[in-house]
Amino acid sequence: MSDDHEMVPVTSALPGMVLSDELLDSHGLVLLAKGTVLSEAIIASFARHQIDMVPVARVEAHCAPNAAAVQARLDIVFRRHDRDDDSDWAGNLLRRYVEDYRLERQVAP
Repeated sequence: MSDDHEMVPVTSALPGMVLSDELLDSHGLVLLAKGTVLSEAIIASFARHQIDMVPVARVEAHCAPNAAAVQARLDIVFRRHDRDDDSDWAGNLLRRYVEDYRLERQVAP
């Protein structure tokens, strides 16, 4: 088994979880392939195959983007654009939109 998994009891399995390894039955036959996204129907079928635990991929905590890294990357992407040039309103607007997107800022409609 891979290191990026955890064994979850079938009673705790939720739709949307992803298998981190192949799921085998008691005879060693592959029931589900690695990477299968669990659905309610799949979870319900585990009882028929006497499966008690399921290897699912760990969900990594979502980290906020590094603002300094985003700015450094945008400086490269917009290297021909001067941020302080107020006459280039289109370039400033585009950079701000890309910056908001990369920093996952919520923009009011």
